[in-house]
Amino acid sequence: MTRIQLSRPSITDEEIEASARVLRSRWLVYGPENRAFEEELAAACGRRFAVVVSSGTAALHLALLAYLDGKSGAAPRRLLVPAFTFPATANIARFVPTPPEVVLADVDAHTFCLPQQTATAWLAQQQGLLTAVHQFGFPSPLPTDIDAQALYLSDAACAIGVPGAMRGRCVCLSFHPRKLLTTGEGGALLTDDEDLANQLRLLRAHGMTAVPGAEVMVMPASGLNYRLPEVAAAVGRVQLRRLPGLLAIHRERAEQYRERLSAVGLQLQADAPGRIWQTLAMVLPDGVDRMALRAQLLQADIETQIASYGLHKLQAFAGAQVFSPTGEQPASATALPVTERLHHQGLALPLHSELSQADVERVCSTLITALGR
Repeated sequence: MTRIQLSRPSITDEEIEASARVLRSRWLVYGPENRAFEEELAAACGRRFAVVVSSGTAALHLALLAYLDGKSGAAPRRLLVPAFTFPATANIARFVPTPPEVVLADVDAHTFCLPQQTATAWLAQQQGLLTAVHQFGFPSPLPTDIDAQALYLSDAACAIGVPGAMRGRCVCLSFHPRKLLTTGEGGALLTDDEDLANQLRLLRAHGMTAVPGAEVMVMPASGLNYRLPEVAAAVGRVQLRRLPGLLAIHRERAEQYRERLSAVGLQLQADAPGRIWQTLAMVLPDGVDRMALRAQLLQADIETQIASYGLHKLQAFAGAQVFSPTGEQPASATALPVTERLHHQGLALPLHSELSQADVERVCSTLITALGR
């Protein structure tokens, strides 16, 4: 029996040929492929500028560094993060000067994102920087004036092209192999602010830049090496052209999952206009042993994974403060009931462009039988 993989990047001869073209050119670091990829990516996402980097985490890190250095007009001392997310969203706070305090907030039981009420309350109280994660491609509900909010960062690692996720002063993307558009590893920052884009480019490349007529590079600031290799940029350009087709296949398979599993009362993440399906996540019924179920599915050659992490359950963020939109400040993670359940009962099912309708049916029937539905 063929194993059904959790995820499988869609790589065609076109990506392979683009990689070979770059290797033959011998120009392997920030060159014409990077510049073209940035222009095409910005246009596809409806933003003025794109700054490509070596990973989604690098994008988040540079965005936070830019917000903290004063040039952005803001120096937040607290960072609100959804309690249910991949740890990178919060980890970046530990690797900047004067690290902001990480504050967690519970997510909605259907969207798996921050509720709009939480985002509105945080910004109204001027608590600090808000990081909205558009979980698995669902556009996080946000205040209508979010585009004018200087203290808002969009973590759209899973939501490339989703209109609601492309908003705000700075948007972060990831091109990890599990993402719909992949460059192997890689990421990008999107903005309409030219000064911010230039600042991010400096931070990406050691703080150095070329000046016309100068003999050597100048270094107006300190920076890091978060550049994207030319091979990766060439692959990204091909993937970007193929993205509409990849999005359509994922949606078709997700709708098949939703129809089949909702019919037997199983809960999947909500749908919404404009969302994409980067990951197909569901919530197992209470009392189901997730580890045992995953082992049973693996015996049937079906790969699964936990949906994501409850940050409050990880040692690195144990004891983090929890934000309540009502103004009450809970002393513990008892205010994170949705995240707590998702941490233990969230499950990601196979979803990728090479998944067939028969594969989806096999996953669903095996899962339903294992759950006794």
